[in-house]
Amino acid sequence: MLGTGLWQGAAILTLANFLNKVLSFVYRILVIRLIGPESMGLYEMVFPFYTFVLVVATAGLPLALAKIVAERAARGEWGLVRNVFHLSLFFLVFSGLVFTAILYFGAPLLGRLFADERVYPVFMVMMLALPLVCTCSAFRGYFQGLKLMGPLALAQVIEQVTRVSSGLGLALHLLPRGIEWGAAGLAWGMVLGEAVGLIISLLIFRQASPYYLAGEGQPIVLKDFLTLARLAVPATLARAATGLTLTLEAILIPHRLQLWGASLREATALYGQYSGIALTLVYLPMTITVAIAMAMVPGMAEAQALENYSLLQRRSFQALKVTVLSGLPFAMFFLFLATEISDIIFKAPEAGAPLKILAWGCLFLYLQQTTSGILQGLGAMKINLYTTLVDGAADLVVIYFLTPLWGIKGAAWGINLGAFLSTSLNLLAICRLIHLRFNFLDLFGRPCLAALVMGVSIKLLQRSAWSIGWRELVGLLLIASITYIVALLLTRTISLRSLALWKRI
Repeated sequence: MLGTGLWQGAAILTLANFLNKVLSFVYRILVIRLIGPESMGLYEMVFPFYTFVLVVATAGLPLALAKIVAERAARGEWGLVRNVFHLSLFFLVFSGLVFTAILYFGAPLLGRLFADERVYPVFMVMMLALPLVCTCSAFRGYFQGLKLMGPLALAQVIEQVTRVSSGLGLALHLLPRGIEWGAAGLAWGMVLGEAVGLIISLLIFRQASPYYLAGEGQPIVLKDFLTLARLAVPATLARAATGLTLTLEAILIPHRLQLWGASLREATALYGQYSGIALTLVYLPMTITVAIAMAMVPGMAEAQALENYSLLQRRSFQALKVTVLSGLPFAMFFLFLATEISDIIFKAPEAGAPLKILAWGCLFLYLQQTTSGILQGLGAMKINLYTTLVDGAADLVVIYFLTPLWGIKGAAWGINLGAFLSTSLNLLAICRLIHLRFNFLDLFGRPCLAALVMGVSIKLLQRSAWSIGWRELVGLLLIASITYIVALLLTRTISLRSLALWKRI
């Protein structure tokens, strides 16, 4: 198989995701401090809808492409690899152009869906990124299938640097024209970032041409269309369900907050704090889980193509354990230091309220990402679709009924319940498909005990400090992290040998 090994590839993507998260993190801090949460709220209202349209436009093809390329490359069928890439690229370019035209002519009508009419400039700018992202996604699915994680990570980092620098500059430049134009500047940064990402992907593709040109050419047949469609359709529906859920949340939460008693401006600001701060912090550990999920698709597809079931079981358990071990300390940080982190980083202590609620369910969010990657690698797209629908339904029901009663905390509990249900269903499906058996105490019990010890250490350190600033927070996080690692060693959750393995990776 070409490219990097499974865990080496995951490590490369983790590093790239970490750099991107740091850039995005700093970006959001500067945006909220210099432009304000209201501008971020306008941007966040449109972004879920854009994501939903993008999912429909790409039709799940990048994910299906990555799985099929991994399977055929494992068997040395390079002519078929070229066939499926050609099909995917043609469809994605065409789809991106068609959906951009639809949004352009339907913008006046679609803009009325949002609670705040000031989103219109953001909407008009953001749609320009669609054809760029659709085209780029074909190349990225191809790179992922070949395990070319290094070039893929490089493109992501350069794209993010462009997005952050140009977005902040344009937002500050346009802000004097109004809050909505500052948000439009953020959208222009996204468009420029995607343009640079496409250019980098084309350059990388030229370097990868020996793989692409390998093998004899074969005519494209109906079987290629059907193979792509079998995987792409349920993957599209699952991602569309996620995008639709996020869009409905962006529309529903401000309305339900007004029933709670907030004004329109207050509801927009609260949603900006919830989506732009609390969820941003909770999603920070996904630098690891997203990398694992991306690596799982070709890794599981390769093992499945070779009918190596012991490898399937081993890789699945390792992915789950890494997710649990890396996610638990963040859950403790957010549970005990929610207000301090929100205040010190964003100067928005109010965001600590939803963040503390999200801390109770964030581990399930991380496992949701990993288990979805495993199911996608196994080709179980339909199962992933069903669990995604359960997640979205639970989110929206809880948001609808609890937000008018508990405010933004009610929306946070909706996220927790949806993640718990979908993750549980995903785990049951994985155990059934590959006959995975694991020790519950080993996977969850001992890590949770170590995390509890860590939580106690955080509370003791909090009581010993008169006040918490930047230095105190960094020192507290460092000491708590060391305590967690020591507790993992004492409970025999990890060994010194496993630490040496991670150092080598």
